[in-house]
Amino acid sequence: MNKQIIVLSIILFGNFCWSQQTKGIIKYKKTYINRLSTNKNFLNKNKNNPEFVRKVKEIDSKKSDLVKELRFELIFKDSVSVFKAQNILELENNRFYSFAIGPEGGNVYYTSKKNIRKIDAYGEVFLVEYPRQEWKLYDEEKKIGEYTCYKATTTETVKGRNGIIKTPVEVWYAPKINIPHGPLGYSNLPGLIIELSMRNYKYYVSEIMLNSSKEIQIKKPTQGKIVTKDEFEEIGLKAMSNFKKVF
Repeated sequence: MNKQIIVLSIILFGNFCWSQQTKGIIKYKKTYINRLSTNKNFLNKNKNNPEFVRKVKEIDSKKSDLVKELRFELIFKDSVSVFKAQNILELENNRFYSFAIGPEGGNVYYTSKKNIRKIDAYGEVFLVEYPRQEWKLYDEEKKIGEYTCYKATTTETVKGRNGIIKTPVEVWYAPKINIPHGPLGYSNLPGLIIELSMRNYKYYVSEIMLNSSKEIQIKKPTQGKIVTKDEFEEIGLKAMSNFKKVF
């Protein structure tokens, strides 16, 4: 049976009825879907460079071991949330930490009426305002733990030196947990995002704590240069251009 695809703007989900689930903490873990060192195209392309392949395999192995120890936390209250990695000094001192956490994992993601990402890049801290995502909703479902989840997709677009780079993002959300939040600033679906897959990795829920007696305080990031997504990408292109000129 053909799966019906419904294209909806995220704005349609701005006024949910939430079944009294107004605050909580959701914990996520991260795993790799694919490794570069096991990619057939990569291995064929570098079959005459075994030392390079060996180094890539070593990095893949080390970061895969480290990523199992990473922990991420989504804190929400009503329509406001913040998502970020938990600070674990022992992991941060590991030389493979930057590989494991990835370019997105180290940011702070604040979602409210505006989506703001706190990003440390190019020797400066930025507060980047991102537009709301537009989702495609599917009637495709699967069971994740005790929850029946439904598929949704969107596309992350970034302006690069060679034009626009489009990266597909796939999520599975649980309508039973009627909370429009998720990892990496992806939000405003009719249910909590249980899994998010992007590039070669996946974030998945490891613990759900709703309406606990613990006080929830969410602080909006305020320290950093406020820019739009387009302005931030232009800053990145200029920085890469200057770097290229130097070398």
